Amino acid sequence: MPRTDENGRQLKTLLDYLLDGDVDAKAIYDALGTSSSTYYRRIKEADYPNAEELRSVADRFDLSYPDLQVRFGLMTREEVWRYVESAPLSVATVAEATTVRRTVRRPRLRDLTPRADAPPL
Repeated sequence: MPRTDENGRQLKTLLDYLLDGDVDAKAIYDALGTSSSTYYRRIKEADYPNAEELRSVADRFDLSYPDLQVRFGLMTREEVWRYVESAPLSVATVAEATTVRRTVRRPRLRDLTPRADAPPL
């Protein structure tokens, strides 16, 4: 039996609720970066969803990763607050606030393609 949130909902049902609509299974397994057969096998396992799967879903659907972890019992609210309170406080100056910072994610191995001008190995 897979993990459920505090109200007994599985991940897909919770996403339907949070996103106010029907989320296709394809959107979820695309977010997880798995095939449909792997997804349907995983949803029957006791450790589904794990923290990495929740992170992927949170990134894809623009949800709060810590909130999903709390909902599925991977962290407590107290642990989240302790972590937030332990982080050093920083104050941004006006010059820092106007600069644009971008997070660049490295492509995953499965998204890479060989260069056409490179010889084969």
